[in-house]
Amino acid sequence: MEAFTDFIFPLIPAILVFVAAFLFFDRMRKDHAADMQRMQKVMHLHETIPLRLKAIERLTIMLERIKPSALVMRAGIGTKSGTQLQLELLRMVREEFEHNVSMQMYVDFATWRTIHSAKEDVLEMLRIATSQADAESGALQLSRIIFEMEAKSKNVRIEEGLLLLRKEAAKIL
Repeated sequence: MEAFTDFIFPLIPAILVFVAAFLFFDRMRKDHAADMQRMQKVMHLHETIPLRLKAIERLTIMLERIKPSALVMRAGIGTKSGTQLQLELLRMVREEFEHNVSMQMYVDFATWRTIHSAKEDVLEMLRIATSQADAESGALQLSRIIFEMEAKSKNVRIEEGLLLLRKEAAKIL
């Protein structure tokens, strides 16, 4: 029995030191893992915030550019027929949208849905304006109809999309 106690008593401090060291290093490991997660989150935010802001900026520009009056002003009237102007305006809206379609990854789904609806509303307005114009009408008559329709509609969807984009930018900042 004395041999047993002679063997156990020196082991007790060693076991206590081992347990204390184990607990200490386990706590350090957990703290380090938590620090790494926080660091990853900060780095993620550091990388995604500029991308999200750039997307909001590009989508804002897109919405401003697809306003019917802005489209007509950029397309110019010249000696075009109403049909030529309509086709050019429809092409401009589609190209603008396709150029910015990847930005949907960086905005809320509701915001993107509103932006998509705004584009569809503009396309529909252009089709309706063309149907209201005479078959042989020139671009000038079509542009007048477009301006009148835009004044009545007040670009509600576009303005709603711009408001949602501003709210998203405010959340980020």
